[in-house]
Amino acid sequence: MNREPIRFRTRLLQYPGMGPWFQIPARFIRAWRLTMTTTVEGTINGHPLGRRAIKDSGPKTDDWYMGLTKDIAEAIDGKGGDEVEIELRLADMTMPPEMAERMKTDADFAHAYEALIPNHKRKAIEHYLEAKTAAGRTARLEKIARTVKARLRELKKGPSSG
Repeated sequence: MNREPIRFRTRLLQYPGMGPWFQIPARFIRAWRLTMTTTVEGTINGHPLGRRAIKDSGPKTDDWYMGLTKDIAEAIDGKGGDEVEIELRLADMTMPPEMAERMKTDADFAHAYEALIPNHKRKAIEHYLEAKTAAGRTARLEKIARTVKARLRELKKGPSSG
């Protein structure tokens, strides 16, 4: 899999009443061998995007897309039709050390986390990394642990009869 950053120019798209978004050409998706929503980092017109998801646009095109938050759109003064310069790279999805340590000390959490589908694992890591302080990360890790353990318990129960 090619992990090199990608750079391209494109036009922002925008539907009435919605924020701007852009397409990521299929050739880059193929080079990265992506098959599901993926976290990337990068810039738009030199402005940091932060950690953002790129998603499959559906069956009518092989291109993928990224929506822009209101803050990003305002920072670049971006609207539908504007040409923009994009640079993207795959985000590091290594499990944070605190989560890895929790996996070692909490077998139920480790088992429940490993049972998650890849996209849910990605979402758990992203949720954890979004916390801005150590206390926030600790609180999020506790919430993630409770949530994934509860999900596994529900799966083990099987379909409810009703």
